[in-house]
Amino acid sequence: MAYSSKAQNGTSKLPVLSALCLFLSAVEYMIPKPLPFIRLGLANAPLLLALRLPLSSFLPLVLVKIFGQALISGTLFSYVFLLSFFGTAVSALVMYLLRRVIPEKYISLLGINIAGALFSSLTQITLARLFILGQGAIYIAPPFLAVSVVSGTALGIFCERFAEKSRWYRGETTEEQVFTTSATSMDMPVPAPPPPPPPQKTPSRSDNGGGNKTLRSKKSLPDRIPPAILFFSGIFMSVLMLLSPTLSFRLTLFFIFLIAAMLAGKAGNILFMFVFFFVIVFFNALIPYGRVIFKIGAFTLTEGALEQGIDKAAALEGLVMLSRLTISPRLRLPGKAGALLGEAFLLLPRLYDKKTTIHAKTFISDIDKVLLELDSSNHK
Repeated sequence: MAYSSKAQNGTSKLPVLSALCLFLSAVEYMIPKPLPFIRLGLANAPLLLALRLPLSSFLPLVLVKIFGQALISGTLFSYVFLLSFFGTAVSALVMYLLRRVIPEKYISLLGINIAGALFSSLTQITLARLFILGQGAIYIAPPFLAVSVVSGTALGIFCERFAEKSRWYRGETTEEQVFTTSATSMDMPVPAPPPPPPPQKTPSRSDNGGGNKTLRSKKSLPDRIPPAILFFSGIFMSVLMLLSPTLSFRLTLFFIFLIAAMLAGKAGNILFMFVFFFVIVFFNALIPYGRVIFKIGAFTLTEGALEQGIDKAAALEGLVMLSRLTISPRLRLPGKAGALLGEAFLLLPRLYDKKTTIHAKTFISDIDKVLLELDSSNHK
């Protein structure tokens, strides 16, 4: 089912904005961060640029941002998705209400984005307090809020300048614009993503450069399984992880998921994963309870706090590994947002191909040209 193409339901720019959400999510995913759930908010830029759209168009874009980000980073079954979902939802709601309630001459995109960033951070800190770090979450609140203000300010300034100078954006927001997408009916199927190119044959090492033997393409087992089957397997295993009766059982599942992800080449940075494992345990250990194990100055390590920290860390990091194993970008979600997400994934490779044409000195004009070209080619 393709996304609606009628004026009352959306805009012709929605697939491009959605692809931009995915592209910026991928860029942000590659930027190192001290904590996995800290986000610079780059993928919020399309949401800011879409605030003038009707709610029926804005909401699918928000869902594309949330689920597209999870599919790209492989975190759909993890605590990162929980934080991202509620943080983005609250932020989007606040920004949309501010744009609708306060006249534009009294609040700019900069002010709107800072407000959205702060509400997103406060939501994520609250969830981190409840599910991850316990009362120790109070120690991450100041730097977390500081990052949100700085990044929100920078992104807000960029969006202000882009909205002023972009021909593509001005064309999107004119009231006379006829809103049409590449698919002109709700009943038209979303085109399937293009098949991957055939593996390039290279000489086998065992040939020593001779003969006709070739290396078979190395494709991990998860990539050979249909995305839907992986998805439902992930749901079952995540429930098993969350309902595990003992700490030893949860640790066993954690190491199973970790080893499987490593074998599939999807484990990511193992050192960073164990660093964050330690961070979770440490912050939970700051609030002592149970039998005292030892004391160092004012710090007291207790058995109950240590076990709770290890239990949370094993569950949270295990779910991250499980998500990377069982969530594929090839997964197609149902509904309007799912159809829009499918179109966005089709546009994403073309957006990637254009990234080399963007330069620092002409950053805004280059991005404007890319979006104009992408939008034009999407409607041919």
